Amino acid sequence: MPALALEKETVRGNSIVFPFCDENSGELSLRTKPSVVGDGECLILFKVLDHKKVGGDKDELYIQDIYSFGPVNEGYGSAAMRALIRYSISKEYGSIGGILSPDDQDHISRLHHFYKKHGFQLPEGLYGSISLDLSNPAYILSQLDNQLLVEENLFIKDQIASLNSEYKRLEQELERLVLEKENEPTIIKYLSRIFRKNKT
Repeated sequence: MPALALEKETVRGNSIVFPFCDENSGELSLRTKPSVVGDGECLILFKVLDHKKVGGDKDELYIQDIYSFGPVNEGYGSAAMRALIRYSISKEYGSIGGILSPDDQDHISRLHHFYKKHGFQLPEGLYGSISLDLSNPAYILSQLDNQLLVEENLFIKDQIASLNSEYKRLEQELERLVLEKENEPTIIKYLSRIFRKNKT
């Protein structure tokens, strides 16, 4: 069975990305082009735990690992997680689970922030099980849409801060040039005027 193309997602700055899910191999890959092959930005490895076989009500999607190949803090991981949550809801899974282990210690605070913003229950300490209850899909989907608005707002604030910084830099450069011009020796000003006069 080929990888299933999921609904497109948006990352910071309104760029469109394309999630593909292959349940047989347990992979959700996020791509910048609508093709299964090519430039992947994020990969989530998972397995489906068949709880129904042991008397459970619904199956669980269990996250095994997340790999990010694109730029950090650009929203690719969040877009992949949103796609995974939407996919899990469409398959009527009861929950999404996973674990934070000491192997993640070099980026554990980022993982806590990442899972928390996607609605996961976190362990009391740094490490342990994480879970997202999918029993209220309408609420979860509205939270995902809200998260998109929050991330777009943050992107706009970052852009404004960057533009303000560039404006200040240009303003300082202009002040420097004006000061240089004012301090030019009289002879240079005189030669400069003659040069401009002869040019016309």
